[in-house]
Order: sequence, then C-alpha cells, then structure tokens
Amino acid sequence: MESNRRWHDPEVEIFSNLITPGTCCSAEAYDLANRRWYRLDVDAEVQDEDWLSSTVAKHVREFYSANEKVPPWNTIKTTARGSPVTFETKPDGYVDRPITKSLSYGLEPTDKLPTTAFDQLENLTYISRSADRCTWHGKDCVFKRIEFDVDIKPIMTEIRIRESLINAIGSAGPADANAEMLRRFLVVPVLAVVIGKSKPWKPGTVAGILMPFAGQDLEILARDADLPLPITEHQLWDLVRGVRELGKCGVEHGDIKYWNTVLQPAEGEDASAKLVLIDLGSVAPGYDGDAKALGALLLWCLEHVPALRENQATMAKVDAAAAALAEEDFDTALESLSPADA
Repeated sequence: MESNRRWHDPEVEIFSNLITPGTCCSAEAYDLANRRWYRLDVDAEVQDEDWLSSTVAKHVREFYSANEKVPPWNTIKTTARGSPVTFETKPDGYVDRPITKSLSYGLEPTDKLPTTAFDQLENLTYISRSADRCTWHGKDCVFKRIEFDVDIKPIMTEIRIRESLINAIGSAGPADANAEMLRRFLVVPVLAVVIGKSKPWKPGTVAGILMPFAGQDLEILARDADLPLPITEHQLWDLVRGVRELGKCGVEHGDIKYWNTVLQPAEGEDASAKLVLIDLGSVAPGYDGDAKALGALLLWCLEHVPALRENQATMAKVDAAAAALAEEDFDTALESLSPADA
C-alpha cells in the first residue's frame, strides 16, 4: 500500500475472470479503497462476481485486523467452498494491471498550473474510484488520480479547462485566480498537478490533480433523510450565473448532475454557502448541453429540497427557470430566479 495512505475497509471489484471449463477460474481483483491488485484462483468455475469480490475482501480484511498492515501476499488460492485457502506473493507484473500510458506536465512555458510531488500528499483516504481525500501543506484536499489508462484523457481535459479559465480571468495571481474561479464560474480550482515518482505511474509523469475539498456532493447529502438539503433560491441563481459565464468562455461542463455539484460550506463571517461544480470536461453520452442539464438539476433540487417546495412563489420561480433552461435561455432563467440581493 502507498506509504502516505490510510487503511480503509476493502472495496473490491473484479476486472476479469478467466474461466477454464471444468477446472478453475482466475480473477483479477482490485481493492479500490487501498489501491491494490490481487489475484484469486478457485478450483472450480465461479461466475458470481459478488462471491469473488467478497472472498478477496474477507481475506484482506482479516489479515489487516490481525496484523495492522496490508498483506504481503497478492494471490489467494482456494476452493468453491472457501476452504482450504493458501496465499502467495507473485511478481507485480503477474498480478497488477499496470498503467501503460502517461501524461507529462510542467515542462512547457504554456503550462499554467503549479506542480507538486505525489509524496507531498499526506493521509490519503479513499472517497471513490480515482478520488482520495488528503492533506497538502496543511490544506484539506481531494486528489483525483490517474488510476487506469482511461483516466488520462479526462485529467488532461480538466487541466486544460482550468488553464482556459485562468486565461479568461486575466492577470490575477494564482491564489487570486483560484478564488475568482470559484466566484465567477462556480468551479472548484486545481491547486496543483501531481507528479508521480514511482509505480503505478511512470516516474516524472502526471499522477493526477489536486483540488481543495469543497464539501459533499448533493447525491451524498440527499441520502441523509434526517438533514434536509439546505439549498436556497439564491444558490440556484448563482449556479445558473456561473454556468452562463462558463459558456461565455467557450467551456462546456459536460456532465452537470447532482453528483457533480458540491455544497461548499460558508467560510468566514460574511461568506455564504455555494453550489459549485466538479468533474469538468468529460461529456457524458447523450448529453444535451449544459443549459438543459442545469434545468434538470433545478427540478431535482425542487424534488429533494422541501424548503424550495413549501414556498409557492419560490417553487414557481425554480420551475420557470428550469423551463427557460430547457430552451437554453440563461437570461430568462436568471430573471426568474433573481433574488433581491443579486
């Protein structure tokens, strides 16, 4: 396990399962939570991926509970009954699915974002596939990593979009540009491009991007039935304004959804909570544009935020704004939501 990573209860996915009829199966298993590959060999045909993943998770969890460290082995051999079981340590190339492509950054004068080494990140803690929470120079951050080859293009797109927004902001310094990116576009900035020094990345190439932790996304917040989502009309107006500003700069988010929208807590006495966007640039299949997606998000908020529905005037404003966005009319949407203090 990475030396700067905190242990997390295993979250195992099966990436392939080679079955030899009447003989055995060999499964490639990846523990997302601890970023480790395992191989599981079973002496019978097993096509149940839940059984395969839970078997790997069980043995990894048991070893850690008994030894307070990740297992030295990476191969598990067992039967369809689950016993007996033996453990082996195979060469990494035999078990791991390596990252074969790479991305360079920070060597060209046009590269605008700062860089930092992967080993400067501390207390890496699993959030989801490709995302870890961490600390960096005392800041609470999120590390969005290149975990597989397919992650390289989205990471590069995120970098280039932030650079284009920095160009649109103008001559502000990096810290001011980050604050302005949040204020003007409601987009979480990239603090640094992270450079790897060892596997799984080719030394000196991009391992991922580092962003400030901006809060929980709306999907996570909506799961807590005891805490109604504290979303206001003003926050919706501000988000519509920010997405319109993105469009003016020629930037499309590409996947505006509740899981890509974060509620950023207020910071400071005069500040207020904001809805801000993450995961820019990877256009979802069948995506119908930012305006229509944003309108759908407004309707999702109406459904999940009682405070918006309980006020008839507010509900009518949000409905009208969503209808305007369905016609890609940002100006009318903003007029519909316009609060007195806008």
